[in-house]
Amino acid sequence: MRQLTVSPTFEPLAGRLARGPLAKTLPRFPTAALRVPDAKHTPLPFVFPKTHPQIFVHEGVRQRLERRLAAAFPGPVQLAITDNRHDMVSFARREGVLRARVHMMFLDAPTRVQRALVQYIAEGDRDASLVVGRYIDVHGYRIRATRPVQMTLVTRGRYHDLLSLAQRVNGAYFGGAADVLVTWGRAPRRETPRTTIKLGSYSAVERLVRLHPSLDRTWVPRYFVEFVLFHEMLHHLMPQSRGAGRHMLHPPEFRAREAEFRHYARAVAWERAHLARLLRS
Repeated sequence: MRQLTVSPTFEPLAGRLARGPLAKTLPRFPTAALRVPDAKHTPLPFVFPKTHPQIFVHEGVRQRLERRLAAAFPGPVQLAITDNRHDMVSFARREGVLRARVHMMFLDAPTRVQRALVQYIAEGDRDASLVVGRYIDVHGYRIRATRPVQMTLVTRGRYHDLLSLAQRVNGAYFGGAADVLVTWGRAPRRETPRTTIKLGSYSAVERLVRLHPSLDRTWVPRYFVEFVLFHEMLHHLMPQSRGAGRHMLHPPEFRAREAEFRHYARAVAWERAHLARLLRS
């Protein structure tokens, strides 16, 4: 769970926050703040400075949230917007001034969430902290990676271009909210016939989706590669849950969302029919 932190001198830390359900319709990445992507992996047609800031914030939106805080706090307020990995909300009161730092995900949060955020920061309201905590849990995919990718990303295969396919899937099913990197994995060394194959994987600490190079074949249809990408992007947006005392990598909500893929039945049938060929490839 991502943290809400406050200065220990002024406020007690809010209790452990409950995990909220994933909204069925995921929002677009906020237009109020733009995270500058790593040029190493996402080349852009113009140059950003290599030093901070790494995010660009719409000042009018920041001021609007700051005014809401000022209306609830009897004193001056200073609000900073961050792209932190761990502390999503932190604040302290010094010499009558309230200084708050909040993650950019809150700039386009629903009104009820922003109200709860204001109540939590200005009044230390515990019920409000639960609302804020649930919002953080649901929108964890908007937090940048905790570990940089060390490997060289390879997106263009001999037959399938992962970058273009991932962009199609991201736009069609996630409204552009699946902020992940993609790459073809390395071909594993094997001396004996393969009995299992992991077609895709997702690394949360790197925000990286890897696809098995066996899928880069002329006889593997594009819709099936997109299905594997879709499955791994769901792992980015839907963290594993706990049920019956154990972690569930594919909870019922995940399976229900997975079935919304346009060619779901066709993709599942293709995998069953061609699994042996994939194992030999």
